[in-house]
Amino acid sequence: MMSNLLTQNSNALRLLMTEDLYILPEKEQVIPTKAEQAPEINSRKEADAPAKLISETPVEQAEEVLPQKPAEPEKIREFSYLGENNKYFLILFNEPNQKDISSIQKETLLKIMAAKGLELRDLAVLNLNRYPEVNYTDLKEFFSFNKIVLFGIDPHQISLSSQSSNQIVKLESAKILCTYSIDEMIKDTTKKREFWNVMKDF
Repeated sequence: MMSNLLTQNSNALRLLMTEDLYILPEKEQVIPTKAEQAPEINSRKEADAPAKLISETPVEQAEEVLPQKPAEPEKIREFSYLGENNKYFLILFNEPNQKDISSIQKETLLKIMAAKGLELRDLAVLNLNRYPEVNYTDLKEFFSFNKIVLFGIDPHQISLSSQSSNQIVKLESAKILCTYSIDEMIKDTTKKREFWNVMKDF
């Protein structure tokens, strides 16, 4: 029968005990596995579910309404006129009873222009009565004129300020001349001469 071996000597213990020793706590703490935690996590999820549904529901965003720009009036892009505008010289007349310039008006006009060395192909001859809404800017953009003559037309009709008859006015890169109507010149040679005195230097 073996006697009890009791010793507190560390050297003796090293000789007797060749295996590793571990000291365990009195109550072992068991850490639950993920599978064991699942029911608890699921129960918490169920408890939180209504709150999450509310918070995760996407909030409809109101569409951003941008201020709309007022629609710009459509500009006239095409004009029906006589001539080829080779010298960027625009002739305006106002004839409500016909589409284009009459033959006698045309003959008188071309005689005056021939005295300046100009032909019909050098001009653009337009009946303004066919385009009541047109203004100076519209005409300038389309014809790119450097000279414009208004025969019997109030300058206000194309959004210009008032100006005296038979006086040359310069506006930016263009010269403007307001004068009598062609019919007035046909009937009155004095008016025709008065116009020519200005026109020859225009």
